[in-house]
Amino acid sequence: MKNLPENTSRRLTVLYISSLSAIATLAIMGQFRVQRLLNEQKLDIQVITAAQRQQLVSQQLVKSTLTIRLPMADDAKQEHAEHLQEVIQSAESWRQKLIALQTATHLSQQQQQQVQTMTTDLAHQYEMLVETATAALADISTGNTRIQSPRQNLQDVTQLLRTEKAFINDMDRLILAYNQQVDLEANRLKRLEHGLFLVTITVLILEGCLVFRPATRKIRHTLNSLKQALQETQETAAQLAIEQQKSEKLLLNILPQPIAQRLKQEPQAIADGFSSVTVLFADIVGFTQLSTQISPEKLVALLNSIFSAFDQLVEKHGLEKIKTIGDAYMAVGGLPLPCADHAQAVVKFALDMQTVIDKFNWETGHNLSIRIGINSGPVVAGVIGIKKYIYDLWGDTVNTASRMESHGTPGTIQITESTFQLIQNQFRIEPIGQITVKGKGNMMTYRVISSLAV
Repeated sequence: MKNLPENTSRRLTVLYISSLSAIATLAIMGQFRVQRLLNEQKLDIQVITAAQRQQLVSQQLVKSTLTIRLPMADDAKQEHAEHLQEVIQSAESWRQKLIALQTATHLSQQQQQQVQTMTTDLAHQYEMLVETATAALADISTGNTRIQSPRQNLQDVTQLLRTEKAFINDMDRLILAYNQQVDLEANRLKRLEHGLFLVTITVLILEGCLVFRPATRKIRHTLNSLKQALQETQETAAQLAIEQQKSEKLLLNILPQPIAQRLKQEPQAIADGFSSVTVLFADIVGFTQLSTQISPEKLVALLNSIFSAFDQLVEKHGLEKIKTIGDAYMAVGGLPLPCADHAQAVVKFALDMQTVIDKFNWETGHNLSIRIGINSGPVVAGVIGIKKYIYDLWGDTVNTASRMESHGTPGTIQITESTFQLIQNQFRIEPIGQITVKGKGNMMTYRVISSLAV
């Protein structure tokens, strides 16, 4: 009888150690499994990202191939040829990256066979696109100026667009397959989490029923540790969901909202023509000299404060910021949503930009000025990019607006005849006269002084 308490204590100790061992084993195995699922999910997301980039660069390849077939000056054709060559290289780079990622995937044998079938079709379509682009480059490099009949040209363009459409559709199916795999892994992660929780609770209940009070404190400590581990697992899963949401919000941060919605609903090339918009280029004069006088940190802070003020003015006047290059700023009125008063809005924005620079000089003691050029006319707008999405503009209207800025004088707003005709009754304007513009010859230009409402 004396050995009974000792045997009972030993049995309880063994039960207690065994229960702790079971919980620790489950926790370790669960963490390994969770980490494996997260790594698999991360790899699938990388494949999806690479496929989307391959999809976008292939669309750009088709657009560049079609552009280079259009009648244009030799200099412009050579410039487009160089751009097309860069696009071909980028397309091949993303293709190789996608192939490398696919070889590292963890799909089942059946899924691998399905992906292999889609990859084979994509490779054939991709080769057709590259061959067409390479042939266009070869024609330019050899000086071959074949004149095709409208019917033959239409057939070639139709075939190229069909190949592009087939490529995009097959790439969408590939992306869908990996998206489904991501969802499947997320569900597995949830089931694993729930299973670990249920099994652990079961072990703890049995432990509570079989172990005396001296073990209660240790049980509570173990339970707290387990809850913390489960919380970390949930936080990891939640963080992954947040990262996925950030990817979706990224489009809204870098593209106009209507364009971002279209890109999400129809993942294909976006290019729209607008018959009448107003384009503005502005350059901060004196900023380059200022960069030699202050530290890079202060320089970036000053430029950020100026451009942030410009961004607020863009929103105020209902315009669209296109991009910044160094200390240059580009904006446009009349797209992506057309409006009748785009020229007036852009000129008001330009006057406000001058006010921002004057205020900046007064507050900081610097002596900067701004040179602004504005032009109105038709443009083509669309989404381009390989590493980053860009909403950009093309056309003679854009080039002329840039020339108005570069041929202007600091502190002035120089506009073309087309813009003058749209705003002449709303602003005080002085004629500058005929100026010689590269690629355009002599052009009549004007200087905006102020609004008539002032």
